[in-house]
Amino acid sequence: MIPVIDHPWNVSVSDARKIQNQLKSQLLHVSLTEMPGIIAAVDVSYTRWDHMGYAVLGIYRVEYDNEVRGIRLQELLIETYTGTVEFPYVPGYLSFREIPMLLPLFQRIDMDIDLIIADGVGIAHPRGFGLASHLGLLFDKSSIGCAKSKLIGNYQEPGEEKGEYSDLFIKEQTVGSVLRSKRHCKPLFVSPGYKCTIDDARKIVLDLCFDYRLCEPIRRVDAISKQLRKSTNTEWSKL
Repeated sequence: MIPVIDHPWNVSVSDARKIQNQLKSQLLHVSLTEMPGIIAAVDVSYTRWDHMGYAVLGIYRVEYDNEVRGIRLQELLIETYTGTVEFPYVPGYLSFREIPMLLPLFQRIDMDIDLIIADGVGIAHPRGFGLASHLGLLFDKSSIGCAKSKLIGNYQEPGEEKGEYSDLFIKEQTVGSVLRSKRHCKPLFVSPGYKCTIDDARKIVLDLCFDYRLCEPIRRVDAISKQLRKSTNTEWSKL
């Protein structure tokens, strides 16, 4: 997969802000016409003491089976990449830290995908252009941000049962959903990135939450990125 837009990544924070503000105007939020069949999920883990990042891209086929549990995932491909992270950790600029790690992975795949799910935010962002929005626009694919914690916004705590949710607001604008993905667990912060709506994003993430708090595609790549980081550091410690 080759990006359909191009811009520099090794930039200052102020230049990154300008790029986000410029690209935000190109975002589309339209209802999905059908449920996605092929999903890409991405995650990047980091070490605390150096500038290494461990990126994972997982491709999954979504199988709809009404007789069993409704939805199953078939793993099609896992790609990983380890490299140096150049951009500093600054809240609100995660895409400039992670997408340069993810681009080599997307460039390895040639299959068509319907949706990208990122461990981060979409439009629930100070400038309305988080990691999921950036990835979706970059590849012209529908995208969803599924974050473990709130970046910005206000909300009321949703009910304790799985599937209950409340709206996430920035000022008076609804930008996402605070979704209880598992009974009595902390909620997820779900927001559309590109070419989908708030309702689409919430429904898809909930459908993909099986036995755990995290939606299954993100849970899998999250686990792989952490294991990759752990195993790599263990190998270095033996040298």
